[in-house]
Amino acid sequence: MTPRRLFAVIPAAGHSRRMGTHKLLLSLGKETVIQRLIRGLSVSRICRIIIVARRADQSFAAHLAGEDVELVQPEVDPPDMKASVQAALRWIEAHYHPTEEDSWLLIPADHPVLKPDLIERLCEVWSQSAARIMIPTFEGQKGHPAFFRWSVAKEVFQLGAEQGINALWKEGTASPMLWECEDLEILIDLDTPADLEAVRQRFAPDFE
Repeated sequence: MTPRRLFAVIPAAGHSRRMGTHKLLLSLGKETVIQRLIRGLSVSRICRIIIVARRADQSFAAHLAGEDVELVQPEVDPPDMKASVQAALRWIEAHYHPTEEDSWLLIPADHPVLKPDLIERLCEVWSQSAARIMIPTFEGQKGHPAFFRWSVAKEVFQLGAEQGINALWKEGTASPMLWECEDLEILIDLDTPADLEAVRQRFAPDFE
């Protein structure tokens, strides 16, 4: 029997306008933001990491050249996260022909403090769950990554133009399983220089 596969989807086609520079290439110790996230996702239960970027973002593509990831750069730049997710799902469908036994997780590219042991725990909980969607929470707040059965991919393509991914559970029929964990890291992302400085100070020992 073919083992169930779990694909990691990372939308990375934003312009980092609030950061004022390409935030995924900013350094956190000896690695960059995107490298930190890739390390966090490099666990045995995740079979492939799919990153979606803009077509013209060649500096980002070059930065990822030595990483064990698959970079998708659509002909038309994704205008939002939903479009990036759709591009990744198309890529997975075309190259890996997933079945209903497979699943995928979604994690924005600017979440650099997720550690492999946390991802492993989340993957283990997901593997034991019968839910169609699972979202980790910290003190009641929803975080990342979110997990989806492959069947949910079809519903992503049925979302309206004004609907985001969260419409799958806010307006759709899928009721997510919320898994409360003790890890603040699932809430931490980088949008502004202040966010970056706060992460550098709070997690300084991890970046040495």
